[in-house]
Amino acid sequence: MQYDQDKFQLLQLASPQLLFWAINPVMAINELILGQRLPQVILIEKHNTRPMIERQFIPCPHCKALNPARLWSSGNAFAHWFGYVCPECSRTIPCLWNVTSLLLLALTAPIWLLLKKPLQQRCKIKSLKRVIAMKQKTAKVTNQQPCIKTAQATAVILFLFMLFIQSRTATLSVEQMSISLMTSCLVGIVFGQLATFKKRQRSKKRYW
Repeated sequence: MQYDQDKFQLLQLASPQLLFWAINPVMAINELILGQRLPQVILIEKHNTRPMIERQFIPCPHCKALNPARLWSSGNAFAHWFGYVCPECSRTIPCLWNVTSLLLLALTAPIWLLLKKPLQQRCKIKSLKRVIAMKQKTAKVTNQQPCIKTAQATAVILFLFMLFIQSRTATLSVEQMSISLMTSCLVGIVFGQLATFKKRQRSKKRYW
């Protein structure tokens, strides 16, 4: 597959991390019972200090979308027996199979083979709903982060400024510091919300 080799590191079956999943018999429990899967291809950002889960992306071979791996992390890690479903094109992203899982599936094929098609369709619909919900949740958290950072920075700067002014005019007291802290926090929150509102308005104008 084509990807930016300077930006990403490619993980596929030959990689030790994925190879361990494929040959470890214990992982068959995760796959067959819990429905926890691992995609065949994972891209990891190289030059980034964020946590590992935030640096991983799962490419869709159908629409070429780079889906954040956290869409299938906590809250949506299980019940993916038939693979991951891309939230962009609704098609299945190929996942690895553990060797022991394949052996057990081959031995029990007469039991589950007739039920495969209806179960697969039902599982796909549920998986798609969950991953879309995770994407919306992730986007909401991401949009809130700039607001929080702006509010924190504004509150700290205003609090220090008010302390400086008070120290020049009168003796500081615990009561004055408490009032200054509450005032700076309130102003910081308001300023952060206004900054986020203006950002959303600018974003809407781009798409009209």
